[in-house]
Amino acid sequence: RHTEMDLAEIAAEVARHPAEWVCFTGGEPLGQHLAALAGKLKADGYQLHIETNGVVAPDPALMGLIDHWTVSPKGYPIVDGFAQITELKYVVGKAFREDCVEEDRADYIYLQPESSEPRYVQKALEVLSRHPRWRLSTRVHKTLGLP
Repeated sequence: RHTEMDLAEIAAEVARHPAEWVCFTGGEPLGQHLAALAGKLKADGYQLHIETNGVVAPDPALMGLIDHWTVSPKGYPIVDGFAQITELKYVVGKAFREDCVEEDRADYIYLQPESSEPRYVQKALEVLSRHPRWRLSTRVHKTLGLP
């Protein structure tokens, strides 16, 4: 279920919550026209974060608006157009390849074990032992048994 809302309605809904940051995620946010909404939220004083899989080039208008860029590649190359990437987040599962991590493209590298499965947690820890500057990303809600 969804509700159609204009920019003012979205901004009012966001303002009802005690937050300093707004994160665009879910599906592929760069498939949406976000520049106007991002501009409005930025003007309202919010810090903005976007999480994308990197297969859609970002609208250049977003470059000056988004404070934190997370790119989480899902088996496809990251397209051109990302002037800044704060963090690259790789899911460590059966298909993960350590040699495909594009370390020079981001400020931080995160490894997230797929489905929090013990074998992928172990695999991520082994890779991290070889790359001490990389970081572990966990799904705390799964560890706590939350939906």
